[in-house]
Amino acid sequence: MLTGKKLLVLAPIAACLSFAAAAAQSDEGPPRWAANIARKQQVIMHGVPTQYAQARDTLPDNQAKLRRGRMLFDSHCTACHGWTGQGSGPEAFALVPAPADLEWLARTPRDRSEPYMYWTVAEGGRQFESDMPAFKDRLSKKDIWAIIAYVRAGLPRNSP
Repeated sequence: MLTGKKLLVLAPIAACLSFAAAAAQSDEGPPRWAANIARKQQVIMHGVPTQYAQARDTLPDNQAKLRRGRMLFDSHCTACHGWTGQGSGPEAFALVPAPADLEWLARTPRDRSEPYMYWTVAEGGRQFESDMPAFKDRLSKKDIWAIIAYVRAGLPRNSP
């Protein structure tokens, strides 16, 4: 049985061990930003993979497409990327590396961002040690393009 003095001595030791264990775990695996950098480095060094290099959305962006994009983004993306696309969704804190911040994609020229975005959504992040799921077998091409249109529109929460 622990007496008051022993408890006073052991409590701080236990707290320090818990903190040390948590700190050690945070250093395991790739840094939180690593997958995002690895994907961008892939594009800089080798471009978007050939099968996605010419990917373009042939349908115009309209209110119906943005509504569909918002609905799909909310159901498939917000848990990790958050409603604002900043990578701050409720599940983001547990992911290493952290989900990408998508805001910059709205400001990237369409001809450069569309192939990159389609590749990213379709293939996910497995090759970059990221938990980003691949959606090519879960969503139609039309649905992937709707999500991309919604992100490119700046993730407007007030879209109809």
